[in-house]
Amino acid sequence: MIPQLPYFPSQAQPIHSLKHQSGIGLIEILIAVLILGIGILGVASTQVVSMQMNSQSQNRSQAVLLAEDLFDRIRANSTNPAAYALAQGDAQGADNGQCDTSYVPANGNVTADDIASWENSLACLLPEAGRTVAVNGNVVTITIDWDQNDANANPVVVRTQI
Repeated sequence: MIPQLPYFPSQAQPIHSLKHQSGIGLIEILIAVLILGIGILGVASTQVVSMQMNSQSQNRSQAVLLAEDLFDRIRANSTNPAAYALAQGDAQGADNGQCDTSYVPANGNVTADDIASWENSLACLLPEAGRTVAVNGNVVTITIDWDQNDANANPVVVRTQI
């Protein structure tokens, strides 16, 4: 018979020895990488939305500048502002309805040249642009709409008195 040694609790091995914890560090690292990956995806998503909003803002500013350009053309030829009225429709660029970057006015009628030049600029600078120019006496209202990739976005409407 083998004699039993007395049991001393202070000398017992701890239950959570290193031998029983193998792989715990690897799991902690995997969880940290997962959390970091989710954070990076969130930052990337925010960046994409920011770029889309910046593009929409640029197009809206361009529409306002184009409206101001037509107002200046009407003021320069203010003898007949009603001749600048345009029904609702798509902007017609000089190249069979498309943008013509080398467009030169025909030097015929000033009003027709102004409208053709303005519509070509509109077709070149805004995607699938549509326009309306309403003249009521000396009040001119220009409405510019384009493909904004947002069904809730409103067109730009600018009104002034000539």
